[in-house]
Amino acid sequence: MEKLVSNEEIEARALELVKVIKDSNDYKEYLELKEKIKSNEEIMEKIDKVKALQKSYVKSAYLDNKIKQELDKELANLESIPLYKEYLIKEKKINNIIINIKEGLNVIFEDILNNKNS
Repeated sequence: MEKLVSNEEIEARALELVKVIKDSNDYKEYLELKEKIKSNEEIMEKIDKVKALQKSYVKSAYLDNKIKQELDKELANLESIPLYKEYLIKEKKINNIIINIKEGLNVIFEDILNNKNS
């Protein structure tokens, strides 16, 4: 059976898609926000505290309501910071773009396989 496209061509096209994402304004803004957060000690301390509480809550098998309440309070506090909130919004947008690409490719691949089998 003859190959329709080479593995190298597939890889090259995939890298083109990655480049398009990385060159987008949304992705660049996301990276800028990420760097601003990393350089903000107050936000990083809050993130570390949330992570520690999450770890404790998981270790409690999600049963310790006191930890859950403290975790919810700290998350709300963190998410009330405008810079962090903007970061979360941009991160969600980037994730949605990637999910849409993945789902679109899955549909295309299913169509290819279905046409091949019929």
